[in-house]
Amino acid sequence: MRITRLRLRNLRRHADLDLQPAPGLTVVRGPNESGKTSVQLAIELALFGEDGPGGGARLRRWSSPGNAVPSVELAFEGEGEEAGGSIERVFAAGATTVKLHMGSQTISTPADANARLAEISGIPTLPFFRSSASIHHEELAGLARDDQALRTRLSASVSAADRDLRRAMADLEATVRAIDGDGLPGPGPLRAASDEVARIEGDVQRGEGELARLARDHEALAAARSTLAEVEAQLESDRELLAASEEAATLLAEQREAEARYERFRRAAQLRADIAEAEERHPTLLPLPVLRDGLSRLRGLEETIAALHAQLGDEVDVSTIETAPPGQAWRRFAVASILLTLAGVAAAVVAGILAPGPAVAIGLVAAVLGLLIAIVALRQRRGGTVEHRQQLRGEQIARRLRGRSILEQELRDATKDREATLAGLGQADLAAAERLLADEEQHVTSVAEMRGELRGLLGDPPTTEDVALLRDRASADAEHRRHELGRMGEIGKDPAASLERYRGTVRDGESRRDRAMADEAGARGRVDGNPIDAEEVAAGIEALAAARERLAALERRRRILDGTLSALRAADAASMKRAARFLEQRMARDIEWITGGRYRRVQVGEDDLSIRTWAPELDAWVDVRDLSEATLGQVYLAARLGLVRQVTNERHPPLVLEDPFVGFDDARAIRALEVVRGLTSEYQVILLTCSDRYDEYADRVVVLESPIERDAPATAAEGL
Repeated sequence: MRITRLRLRNLRRHADLDLQPAPGLTVVRGPNESGKTSVQLAIELALFGEDGPGGGARLRRWSSPGNAVPSVELAFEGEGEEAGGSIERVFAAGATTVKLHMGSQTISTPADANARLAEISGIPTLPFFRSSASIHHEELAGLARDDQALRTRLSASVSAADRDLRRAMADLEATVRAIDGDGLPGPGPLRAASDEVARIEGDVQRGEGELARLARDHEALAAARSTLAEVEAQLESDRELLAASEEAATLLAEQREAEARYERFRRAAQLRADIAEAEERHPTLLPLPVLRDGLSRLRGLEETIAALHAQLGDEVDVSTIETAPPGQAWRRFAVASILLTLAGVAAAVVAGILAPGPAVAIGLVAAVLGLLIAIVALRQRRGGTVEHRQQLRGEQIARRLRGRSILEQELRDATKDREATLAGLGQADLAAAERLLADEEQHVTSVAEMRGELRGLLGDPPTTEDVALLRDRASADAEHRRHELGRMGEIGKDPAASLERYRGTVRDGESRRDRAMADEAGARGRVDGNPIDAEEVAAGIEALAAARERLAALERRRRILDGTLSALRAADAASMKRAARFLEQRMARDIEWITGGRYRRVQVGEDDLSIRTWAPELDAWVDVRDLSEATLGQVYLAARLGLVRQVTNERHPPLVLEDPFVGFDDARAIRALEVVRGLTSEYQVILLTCSDRYDEYADRVVVLESPIERDAPATAAEGL
C-alpha cells in the first residue's frame, strides 16, 4: 500500500495542505510547530479514524472559524492486483463521517471501511500501526534508563504480529484465573466448589449431633424466659422509684433556685429604696464635674495670688542695678592675633631665604589672618565703654518699674476671679470647697456601688418590673416546692440519697436483665440454629454428591485449559524464536552499516528478545544497554526495521518515521537513512524531520512553513 495523496483541511496546524508523497522516500521537513506531527496524525486518522477525546474541537485549527470542520483525505495504491482508492474522513462536532471509494464501490460505515483498509494495508488497528510501521523519535529516548524498555517494545512489535495467538493466550489465561479466582474479592469457582464439598461433608457429620442438642436447647430456653420475666418485673418497679427520686431531686433544685431568687429580689428591692433615698441627699445641687472644675480653677487662682504677693513683697531698688564690666574676651583675641602675625611673617621670611615657593604664600596668609583677629579684638574693647554701660542701666530700671504695675493689676484680677468662683460654689473659702467636693465624691461613689450591685442582681439595665412582686412570687414558688417534697415521704426528705440508691438498684437490675436476655437469646439462638432433622440430613447427603460432581467437572476443565495454554505458550515461544533468528540475520547487516563496521555481530535472546553485540575492546559479548544512548537507539531502530518485515507478512504498509535520527551524529544518521532507503523497493517511507541534511537522499522533499503569528506586547492594563 502506497499513499499517493494526503490532503488536510482545518486540521491542527494546517488550513489546507495537499501532499503527494513519492513512492519511495519522502522527506517532510519544517521547523518546530510547522505541522509535521499534524501530518503524521492525519495519516493515522485517515487509516483508523480514531480522533480521541474532544473530537473535531480538539482537531480544529486554532485560527479557523468556529464552524470550520477538520477533515482528511488520503488516496492510495493497492498491491498486486488490488485496486487503489481514496478515503475521506470529516470530524464534525459529535460525529465522524467516512467515505471509502474503491472503484465503483463506496463504503460509508466506519467499521466496514476500517476492515477494508486493514485488508489492504495489513495493519488492523492504530496500536498495531504504532508498534510496527510507525517509529517516533521519543521511542529511542530513555531506552538506557529503563531496564525493560528495549525488550518490552520489541516484544510488543512481535506480539502485534501474532495478535490472534496472543489474544487466545490472554483469553485462556483469563479463564484459568477466573476458575482459580485470581484477582477476585472471594474464592474462585474451583476453590468454592472444593470448599462447598468440605462444608457439606461437615454438615452431614454434624447433623445427628445437632438433633440431640436441640431438645436440651428447648429446655434451656424455657428456663431463660421465666428468669427474664421475673427480672423485668423487678426492674420496672425499681425504675418507678428512680423516676420519683429524680422528680424529688428536680423539686429540691427548683426550691433552692426559688429561694435564691427570693434573696436576690429582696436585696434588689432594698437597693432600689436606698438608691432613691440617696439621690435625694446629695451634699450639693451642683453636678460633680462642675464642682471639680470650679475647685480646680479655685486652686489655680489661689496659687496665682500667692505667687503675685510674693513678687510684690519687695520695693524696687535701682541702686543694685549694675551693668556688666567690659568683657575680657578681646584680650585673648589680641594675644592670638599678635602671635599669629609674628609667626606668619617669620615663616615667610625664612621660607623666602631657604626655599622660595608655596611656603612663602602660607606665611603671608597666616600674617593676614592675625591682622583680621586684631580688628575683631579692637571692636570688642570699644563695646565696653562707660557711656554704653550707663545706657544699659537706665533701660533696666525702666523695665522693673513697668513690671510692678503689671503684677499689681494681675493680683487684682486674680482676687476678683477667686471671689466669683467661691460665690458660684456657694462656699466661703478653698477649704470649705475642698470638704464639699470630698463629701459629694463619697456620696456619688456610694450611689454607684449600689447601682452596680443592683445591675449584678437584675441585669444591665435593671428590669423595670416590680421587684417586690418578683420577690413574693419567688417565695411562693419555694413554698410550693417544699409542700410537694413533703408529700413524697422518705424520698422527699432526702432526694439525693434516694436518687443515688435507686440508680444503683436500677443499674444492678439492668445488668441482671441484660444477662437474662443474653441467656434467653443464647438459648433461642441455639434453638433457631438447630433446625436439623432427618430429612435435612438426607438432603445434605444428596447435596454432597452433587457438589463432588461439580468439583470433578471443574478440575477436569482446569486440566484441559492448562494443556491448551501450555501448547499456545510453546507456539508463542516458537514465534519469539523465529523473531530472534530473523532479527539476528537482518540486524547484523544494518548495524554494521550504521556504525561503520564497529559492531558486526548480534545475538538476540529467544525468550525476551534481549540483544547483545560483540565488543572488540573486550573481545566479548555485551548487552546493548551498556552502549551509549545514541548507539542503543540505532540498535533499536535496526531491530524495528527488521521486525516490520516479519510482522506485516506479505503486506507493505507505508512506514512513517518521526525524526528517529535526531540523536545520531551526521555520519551514522546518513548511513541509517541509507538503510531506510533500502526498504523503499518494498515500502513507502515518509520521514518527518527538522533537518535538511536528508534532502539529497529523498525522492521528494516537502517543506512546511513555521507559523508567523506572534504574541503582542502586553499593555499596561494587561501587565497589571
